[in-house]
Amino acid sequence: MNNIFARFTHIILIALLSGSLLVSGQNRQQNRYQNRGQHQQRGNSNAGLTIICSFSDFATIAERIAGSHANVQSIAHGEQDPHFVPPKPSYAMMLSDADLWITTGMDLEGWSTTLLDKARNKQIMDGEIGFVAVSDGVNVLQKVEKADRTEGDVHLMGNPHINTGPINWKIIATNITTGLIKVDPANASDYQSNLEAFTDQVDREMFGDELVDIFGGEMLSRLLENRTLFTFLDNEYQGEKLTVKLGGWQKQMEPFRGKKIVAYHKNWIYFTETFGLEVIGYIEPKPGIPPSAKHVQKMIQIIEDQNINLMLVASYFEKNSARMIEEKTGIKALFLPLFVGGIPEVTDNFQLVDYWIDQIATNIQ
Repeated sequence: MNNIFARFTHIILIALLSGSLLVSGQNRQQNRYQNRGQHQQRGNSNAGLTIICSFSDFATIAERIAGSHANVQSIAHGEQDPHFVPPKPSYAMMLSDADLWITTGMDLEGWSTTLLDKARNKQIMDGEIGFVAVSDGVNVLQKVEKADRTEGDVHLMGNPHINTGPINWKIIATNITTGLIKVDPANASDYQSNLEAFTDQVDREMFGDELVDIFGGEMLSRLLENRTLFTFLDNEYQGEKLTVKLGGWQKQMEPFRGKKIVAYHKNWIYFTETFGLEVIGYIEPKPGIPPSAKHVQKMIQIIEDQNINLMLVASYFEKNSARMIEEKTGIKALFLPLFVGGIPEVTDNFQLVDYWIDQIATNIQ
């Protein structure tokens, strides 16, 4: 394996010396700082398209791609449990006028079927021009081979909480761009340009400017998904390890790679996979099933035996079980918003991950 990486690095370095992989980061870096923390105001009455998203995370990405060409709204609020959204008539009215319906495309938004039936908008039905499934192309984790509802709220298509993995945002944004171009081909160049700027920002926030300028975000993302990024970065370049050039979120989380934690529910898997945290157990015995006293006691034993000091809990879950475990073991129960808008100061996806990392870094030991 080391020989493979050595040969791979040698090839890349030769290309670097010839200039084939060198890219000018000036314009992309400028876009990053211009776009950081900014998004279009929702409800722009002058916009041409009407885009309805299931969740706020998809809406903020859609705003970035659509720019001034669309009015973007989301059905679920940032503090809501995504599994349980009441199918209000007002939501059906929103969908009845939509040019584009943006949803996960898995089985998370079970509540959407009723809304779509009531909306009577053929254009946004599954398979039609105005339907966007943002999960298309995502490396879905925790797939199940057999449907068995005795195992709790099992997602038959795999874990649908793809929004917690920033690398997935690039695929989400690409799917949204494709949908926009289908319904509004006249502005395709704008959508494609906005996608490129957004993708570059994700890469730079994830890996830092230096590595992205040398190798490009696509290559770094592949290495990360293949779990070979840090092996690759252990190679030398210009007399020093490539790891010294690592920046962004990966650099911030590097001290915690391999750290064992527990979680309340299986909605953090894409985040923990991205940043190398190891989830050794869940407060829910099975997804969607409240913990019994027996299971809570089992988790307390695991936490004490393995000296676990951090528990991740989406803030929309009941807090009694987590707080009781916190009191008995001394573990820190960290209640975090799972979506954009879950707390007022988090208004886009980048701010959301900034907040998660800041809170984890402050509370993990």
